[in-house]
Amino acid sequence: MFSPATTGFAKSKKDGLMSNYTKVKAAYVMDAKSGQTLYENKADKTLPIASLSKMMTLYLTTEAINQHKLHWSDKVAVDKNLIKMSKNYGLGTFKIKRSKQYTVKQLYQAALIASSNSAAIALGNAVAGGSNAKFIAMMNKQAKDWGIAAHFISSSGLDNTDLKHYGYRLPNTSASAQNMVSAKAISVVAQHLVAAFPQISKWSSKATYDLDGQTLVNANALVKDGTYYRASNHLTGLKTGYTETAGLCLTVTYWRNGRELIATILGSDTTFTAMNGLITHLDKTLLNKTVKQSNKTYRVKNQKVTAAPTETTTKIWYRKGQDASKIKVSNQLTATKLPIQKGSQVTTTSFENTGLPATTNLGETATKTVKKQSAQQSNTGGTNWFGHFFKQVGHFFSHLF
Repeated sequence: MFSPATTGFAKSKKDGLMSNYTKVKAAYVMDAKSGQTLYENKADKTLPIASLSKMMTLYLTTEAINQHKLHWSDKVAVDKNLIKMSKNYGLGTFKIKRSKQYTVKQLYQAALIASSNSAAIALGNAVAGGSNAKFIAMMNKQAKDWGIAAHFISSSGLDNTDLKHYGYRLPNTSASAQNMVSAKAISVVAQHLVAAFPQISKWSSKATYDLDGQTLVNANALVKDGTYYRASNHLTGLKTGYTETAGLCLTVTYWRNGRELIATILGSDTTFTAMNGLITHLDKTLLNKTVKQSNKTYRVKNQKVTAAPTETTTKIWYRKGQDASKIKVSNQLTATKLPIQKGSQVTTTSFENTGLPATTNLGETATKTVKKQSAQQSNTGGTNWFGHFFKQVGHFFSHLF
């Protein structure tokens, strides 16, 4: 399950006594901006993720708001089945009143902080025009577009054994079907969520939050005032999850050396101590260096393309023991055809000699549009050149006779 060479870091006896961060079904840690992988343990294995699924629902809701298809103040009707679901204490602590409509903002807060399943499903319905099936299709399309290992049958993270009682079992799915997502994939969802809504931490960092006469209680015991809170973690959220089949699941955002990191643990018996242990372990085994990048010029189809880096100043994480002087940024040209539009990505960036996976989300983008050569331009040095040559020859001989 845990190999220093491929899926994590060497575990010392002291680390083993300190925590059980390796005794999980899967784990993954990444730099939220660069996408650099800092730690992985069975990170690509698809597993049940319970309410971590809500991060995809919140992302799609955020995108609908950013695109002005929804507004924070819009009122959302909650159907009677979701109201009934909210009364089941085992499926959520936020009780939805039958006579009340809730705003998108209120449902968002309830889904994020109190992990309300009814609120998450209601948000999905609002985004997809009242269709749960359409919203699930949107979740899966987004996962496919990002190229991540994820398959959703639920906007809340509940599996069909619960959803069937409330009319929300997705057609043509098995009686026990559930969301199956890898630790890396759900971390990527979190990455997109915090990029789309950086202010999410103002809610996800709250241990409790008063909403409509109720107190939302955050199950994340790592936030301030939580049982496992550590100020040194600089943790800002993000989402917990639990079902009997998924076990305890957790994705957090926290800051190190001016960088936001995202860490996910799936299937742990002691998620909070495991996460604290994992964060401590990385603090002890990783270093970082600041690297500056500038514009570069490439040639595509014999045309010059000037490209600007995603980050002019970035941090590269590396394992202790690596020679920092040998760590470098490499950019591989991926654009092969013209025209190239201004702002389009023309290279992919990798971090070499770090002792960690080299791939990143970074790249370089074109600073201006570069069009195809015209037919006349492409003939320069060809037919036009020969015509010019023979014209000059004729002119020479005309002066001899």
